[in-house]
Amino acid sequence: FSTKRACESIRASVPPVGWSKLVWHPVCISKHAFCLWLAILGALKTLDKLAHLGILPSAGCLFNYGDNEIVDHLLFACPYTQHIWTEILSKCNIHQHILAWSEEVQWMADHERGNKLPQTSRKLAIGATVYHIWKERNRRSF
Repeated sequence: FSTKRACESIRASVPPVGWSKLVWHPVCISKHAFCLWLAILGALKTLDKLAHLGILPSAGCLFNYGDNEIVDHLLFACPYTQHIWTEILSKCNIHQHILAWSEEVQWMADHERGNKLPQTSRKLAIGATVYHIWKERNRRSF
């Protein structure tokens, strides 16, 4: 009996997603990669999801910018986080307008292939930025 073979026989065989190497790479920081993975999957428990479940009465942005807190707003549309991303992307020599979350993830996955220092640095910066925005959001929430 092999646990590995048992897991492989149970687990569905699906092709890897295009962004997997953006999240899971040789030098990823586990907690940053996990948070980025949840964000890409839309699985972060944002206020809109908690309000929809009746856990919270309001889904407003915790950074005080009015819109409901959904992943796209929290990570890229909120003026507070847009400023953070503008600075981070600039430091990574990425000079473009910030896109919607799903488009940004696709752009990053397409342009950050490889394990050379610039690509690795950008992948680490992306994971760290998502993680620290989420951490600050939680600090303000709880």
